[in-house]
Parts: sequence; structure tokens; C-alpha cells
Amino acid sequence: TMSGELDKISGKVKEVAGDVSGNAKLEAEGLVQQGVGKVKEVVGDIEEKAGDVLQKGKEEAEHLIDEAKEKAEGLINDIKSKF
Repeated sequence: TMSGELDKISGKVKEVAGDVSGNAKLEAEGLVQQGVGKVKEVVGDIEEKAGDVLQKGKEEAEHLIDEAKEKAEGLINDIKSKF
């Protein structure tokens, strides 16, 4: 995600700035922020994949329902034709 990428970039800047200036706290904050960015990206990927799976499942369910309706209508027509 864009938010995750921004966290990773900002974190890297902080990490390098902390390293260059000898500021261990800033360096650590940068490392943590990079980790947060990576987590956001992973969560975004999982959400996207879950959405894809749900959409495919929905489409398959709709297809099965349509097939069942067609079969039921065929049976009803067969029964009606016998009377």
C-alpha cells in the first residue's frame, strides 16, 4: 500500500539520519517505522487476496444457483408436460 511504502521510506530516512548523527533513538525509530510499513504492505496484500477469493466464491455460488434453477425448471416442465 502507499501508506506502507511511505512508512518504509520515512523509516529508512530516520534510520540513516540517526546512524549518521549518532542518534540511536532516531535510528531505532526508523527501523520500527520500516517494520510498520512492511506490516501494512503485507496486510494490504492479504486483504486484496481475500477479496479476490471472496469474489471468486461469490461467482461460483451464483453459477451453481443458476444451474440449480435451470435443472429445477426443467424438472417442473417435464412434470407439467405429463399432465
